[in-house]
Amino acid sequence: MAIRTERFVKNLPPREVTEGVDWLGILDGFDPSELEDIYLEECASRNIFSTEYGLEVPVNPIEKRLERAQWYVDVCRKNLQEVIDRIRKEGLSEKLYTMCRRKLISAIGAKGAAEYVQQEYDRLGEAGRARQKKIVEQWNEESSQYDDLFFGYQPAAAYDYRKASVHEKVVRVRKGIRNREGRYLTQREFAKYLEVPIASYAQAEKRDLWSDEPESKVEFSLLEKLILRAHANPYWLLDESCDAEYAEYDRECDAVTAGDQPWVYADADVILKWINEGKPNNTRWEDEQKT
Repeated sequence: MAIRTERFVKNLPPREVTEGVDWLGILDGFDPSELEDIYLEECASRNIFSTEYGLEVPVNPIEKRLERAQWYVDVCRKNLQEVIDRIRKEGLSEKLYTMCRRKLISAIGAKGAAEYVQQEYDRLGEAGRARQKKIVEQWNEESSQYDDLFFGYQPAAAYDYRKASVHEKVVRVRKGIRNREGRYLTQREFAKYLEVPIASYAQAEKRDLWSDEPESKVEFSLLEKLILRAHANPYWLLDESCDAEYAEYDRECDAVTAGDQPWVYADADVILKWINEGKPNNTRWEDEQKT
């Protein structure tokens, strides 16, 4: 069961609207290095894309996870600052107060997750980090061989492909994130992770795959959360002309196939570029395509 943030952040602002809260002061005063392991693990489980908490063998070596975790701390702080600026400009309201409190909790969780990864980094030492990197590479290679053997891998050209809708892209992002048992998150779990109502999230995935009807629109605010919280690639997620394809034979496909170049998840520099460009709803995928 999840642990409430109030248990390890005693000066967390109350849910009721309160004047004069020093949001950044609370965040900066939070020192995750003083947390007990149970609370660090709670922060890690909230940020599994950075920490890969609970996996027997991590998908990424510790250096990569530490880079992601530290980057996400900066992103969360920036998100909090944006809401604070809105409060100063528009005045304090229940909506903005609630939003600011959620952003603060996310930022606190991100700091805790970064500390969790940092402690693993320190604990491993140079030799341990090199050993882990080798294990991760070997594990990924063996997993790829297993998939080829038991799931009948063939070149992408062997199948009939079609374009993926934005709804399918949302599903693809969700199924790329696993919980501590290695199972991908349910709709309800993922909606909680994104901090959106379950009804709104479920609607974003809802589409009759066999229908020729035009797909319904997914709110940009939800797609933005997929990018900032789950690290989905904005140039893949928002560009309708991007050649993100799904195999017709397998509509429950989780993995990126050999011919699917868009890369579901993005590195920090890609997302930062998108942010610096003003978070456009329409993107230019060809500028970001990897070779």
